[in-house]
Amino acid sequence: MNPLPHGAAGAVARSARKKAPLFALPALAALAAILFAAAPSFAAPEARILRIDPRTSTVDGSPVLTTVIDLVQNKRLSDATRPCAALNGDAFNDCVSNAIEQPNALYSSFDFPEKNAVLSVVVDGSDTAARFESKARWGESTSQPGVGTAWLILIDAASSMGTRFDEAKSVATAFVNAMGPNDIVDVMFFNDKSVVEDSKWVNNKQTALQTIASVKNTFPTQGRTRPLFNIIKTAATDGFRELGNVGTNVVVPMHQAMVVLSNGAAGADPSSTAAASNLLKDYLTKGRFPENNEVLPKTPVPVISIWFPSKLVEEFTANSREFMEGLANTEIGGFYSIVRDRQEARAVNIVNAVRSRFNKMHIVKWRVSCVALSLTQTIRLAFLNTDPLIAGDATFQNVPVGIDPSQWPLDIDREATERAAAKDPVYPGGTVKVFGNFCWGGNTQRAELYMVPKNQPAPASLQGGSIEDAKKAQRTLIEQGMRGKATTAGESMVEFELPNTDKFLAGKGEQMTARLIVYDNQAKRTSAITADKIITVKAKEAPLPYLLIGGITFGGVVLVLLVVSIFRSGGNKRRAGAAPTTAPRPAGGPPGPMGGGYAPAVPMGGGVPGMGGPDFGGGYGPPPMGGGSVGGSANRAVLSGSLGIFTFNPGTEMRVGRDAATCQIVVNEPRVSGSHAVIKFENGQLFVRDENSNNGTSINGNRIPPLVWTPVPPGSMLRFGPIEFNVRFE
Repeated sequence: MNPLPHGAAGAVARSARKKAPLFALPALAALAAILFAAAPSFAAPEARILRIDPRTSTVDGSPVLTTVIDLVQNKRLSDATRPCAALNGDAFNDCVSNAIEQPNALYSSFDFPEKNAVLSVVVDGSDTAARFESKARWGESTSQPGVGTAWLILIDAASSMGTRFDEAKSVATAFVNAMGPNDIVDVMFFNDKSVVEDSKWVNNKQTALQTIASVKNTFPTQGRTRPLFNIIKTAATDGFRELGNVGTNVVVPMHQAMVVLSNGAAGADPSSTAAASNLLKDYLTKGRFPENNEVLPKTPVPVISIWFPSKLVEEFTANSREFMEGLANTEIGGFYSIVRDRQEARAVNIVNAVRSRFNKMHIVKWRVSCVALSLTQTIRLAFLNTDPLIAGDATFQNVPVGIDPSQWPLDIDREATERAAAKDPVYPGGTVKVFGNFCWGGNTQRAELYMVPKNQPAPASLQGGSIEDAKKAQRTLIEQGMRGKATTAGESMVEFELPNTDKFLAGKGEQMTARLIVYDNQAKRTSAITADKIITVKAKEAPLPYLLIGGITFGGVVLVLLVVSIFRSGGNKRRAGAAPTTAPRPAGGPPGPMGGGYAPAVPMGGGVPGMGGPDFGGGYGPPPMGGGSVGGSANRAVLSGSLGIFTFNPGTEMRVGRDAATCQIVVNEPRVSGSHAVIKFENGQLFVRDENSNNGTSINGNRIPPLVWTPVPPGSMLRFGPIEFNVRFE
């Protein structure tokens, strides 16, 4: 590819773009347009986005957008056909066809300069740059899923076509026979009024060919004029709008095109003029079907317009030629040619010319971390510091592109996350660092973590799921105490405290792992959740609490020494026959335990005041009533017992019982009621309420009254029937 000519204007442009920041792109583009306007033979290369496809994200759980980009330097049709200017009649038509059908007659293709390309998504009024992932030429990728064209073929079946009708069918047949493995087609026939036959969208060549063969004759005339503009526009709108409802047996490809095979005859219809064809071309280039569509993705449509001249009044012939020529949007891959009488053999050249242009398109994938929280998006493509200058594409302005922001996955760096966990395995009650590109701007309140229970299978794909299913799964994980808390949230890393339960540990020893899901509660977006993409990190069992063990050991030693000293002192006194003496107390202190003196030693075998509860034959007496805080400023409460470890964060409430449908702590024990009790943690205190169970709820051996919220002090033994839990605060 030869560079554009540049002298002084080129030097100015190069100097400007060296200093131009990203926000100066529109001004730079305007400058380039002015500088190169004086060189009409050398139009600047242009990049046009023909499709933005988000479906990759639903396949592999990564926030990847696939774009189909046509990057060419367009050539004027008049330049290509200049040698034909001295001819007329059939010689002129043949000259035009031969010139246009030559390779690269209307364009020169460019490689995609990924190092100079910037794709940005507007989020909250600011451009957020995407990260380039990969590129490939269309023609080299036709075996890949989705790399195909949806062909809408319109065949003129009005009586004015005469013998040209069969020739138009031959060209249509050539397009169908050239379909690739991922192509689909909709063949429509139209007469003087509307579409009269429609195959609908099919991916089977034979079905389309049968539709073409089934219409053997033209349809009777309906008058001297026909609204050709409206007929084609309605057919295009209906056809491309129906692409979103083709059913599960037909996969919509990433590209689309329309072929119009007609004599262009409209009689004196005022809406079907050469000027009107430009309006129709613009409508198809914009790719909104209909114009006010706010749901279906924007899909610019290249128009292949093939004119079949018929014997018409001279004025009508000129209008029909200009109308058909004006339909072709060659700037995005459209094409125009002429097929005269008995020249259906041109069909091969026409199809090759069209597909050759399409094969040079680029499939470029981008990693998009942030998207707007709406069904419409603004996406821009620009190029920096290229020689020659390349015009970008800003036509995707507040339009639907198929992105559901609530299902757009978070941009997680799985490799970095897994490497960090490999060095420092995660464990219950510990922390985990997740790396990626995040959009929460340091707001820890937006970041949530959910650990996946070890026996919970992840889905193989996202197809068939619903928002309600996701909400139900989220509630279940919260109720099971499987939610972590973000302590640090940045643009590239977020750190979470893990729930203090071993339910998420899978495997043993060096093979132990944990699966986790990160959730942005404002954008309603999650990390990947499919079985092959879910975040899986190295894990280990929680380390032993050495400080607590040391404290317990020290306390045990003191207790043993105290008991030994009591026995020794008691025995000595009995042998000496001395009378009991009062325990010493400091001078000035009143007797009794509240006056600062020493409490009497408790002989072994004697009762402790307040003992003698109904379950254990001894206890601490009734727990404090009335809801007063016993736990102080605790951040959470932890219950541990034979059924596992359950963590209660502020606001957490769990039901205990045998009924798995209503209870989060399920107890398979006949002496426990279906809905036995409810536990909650609020204001730094743990509370329990017995639900009028058969065998009661006890705190430290004392049965509590039913249907009353009762505080549970830290260090208590909480019992539901025969099932016991130790309570600690953290």
